[in-house]
Amino acid sequence: MLTVRPLTAGDDFTRVACVYVESWRHTYRGLISQHYLDKLRPESWIAVMKADPASTMIALEGERIVGAAYIAYARDEERTGYGEIVSLYLLPDATGKGYGRQLMEAALTHCRQSGMSAVCLWVLSGNHPARGFYERMGFRASGRTRTEAIGGDLLPLTEYILPLE
Repeated sequence: MLTVRPLTAGDDFTRVACVYVESWRHTYRGLISQHYLDKLRPESWIAVMKADPASTMIALEGERIVGAAYIAYARDEERTGYGEIVSLYLLPDATGKGYGRQLMEAALTHCRQSGMSAVCLWVLSGNHPARGFYERMGFRASGRTRTEAIGGDLLPLTEYILPLE
């Protein structure tokens, strides 16, 4: 059984950060430089989580942390009033069990309860499994794209949005 709840100061931040590292290495193989993926360390995520633990939702299978989502107000000034799913990741062995849907639903509930009118997110344009997941969750491509430097490469991103009203 899966439990989804906000991260607390008493949680194991390193274990949550390891979810990000393991997920990135699995999900982005072939999309992001392997050299960059091999160099990822949990410390990159710990500082962000410690700054505002309640912005991270964690998914627990029993006592095991298997997923995490980071939620914020949209970082893009064109998306005033929007929430942003900055990240949503599961351990590779936790995929295909409906956990991603449960984690996303909890993140969307958080956004609704925070008074956000809609939610946006950015996804690597070549990450077709993630794009399919977001579309099944009701998100639609907005038509906006951008590039981001990741691992020394400029990679294309596609924006998705979901109205909450």
